[in-house]
Amino acid sequence: MVRDVQIAVPVWGRNTGEVLDKMRRSAALAQLLEVRLDRTEEFDLLEIVTNAPKPIIVTYRSKKEGGNGRAHYATRIRLLKEAVERGANFIDVEFSIPLICREPLFRNRKNTRIIVSRHILNRTPSPKVLTNLLGKMAATGADIVKIVTRARDIEDNRTILDLFPLARRLGIPLIAFCLGSQGRISRILSPLLGGFLTFASLEEGEESAEGQLPVREVWEILNRLTGHEN
Repeated sequence: MVRDVQIAVPVWGRNTGEVLDKMRRSAALAQLLEVRLDRTEEFDLLEIVTNAPKPIIVTYRSKKEGGNGRAHYATRIRLLKEAVERGANFIDVEFSIPLICREPLFRNRKNTRIIVSRHILNRTPSPKVLTNLLGKMAATGADIVKIVTRARDIEDNRTILDLFPLARRLGIPLIAFCLGSQGRISRILSPLLGGFLTFASLEEGEESAEGQLPVREVWEILNRLTGHEN
């Protein structure tokens, strides 16, 4: 298996039991598990955090950033605050949430690491725009920055992957790749270029975003690219 590469598998379900079942099934294939609250109808965060077989990222992804969530900022912050209180390893906080709403969460993160995220669903902006965005997100005090754009053509992958040298200069861990079928290559290459992690589905049909590949397939590709074939 490729060293220093981390894959997170998103999990969700109708209830806590389904989430825990998917977590157990994913544990052998992933370094982290992303619990998608916006896709889960009923959940007990204490039970999920306590029984997680791997470190977890608690995420409530809004509709405007590609998720299913329609809750108000206050509800989203309340859920993420509860995740911190329960001892979640990571929480995902959307950069679009107003500063006045997210700042208290940043001040009281305890031992939870914060991923500040931005998802641009319809395009990949220019390098200048993305560089400016990365700088602003790094300045929030988050532990990790996540920037996801849509690849309209293959060149967009290079634009997003070019953020990694800048992130290293800024001293901020970065998750960055492109959505869509044209962006799959960036999902594979990003962890090899120093990305904090990449995402892969538990199985085909379990994708949380367009262009996501099954985790077994991602490992197979990575192992072939790096000469770690079994």
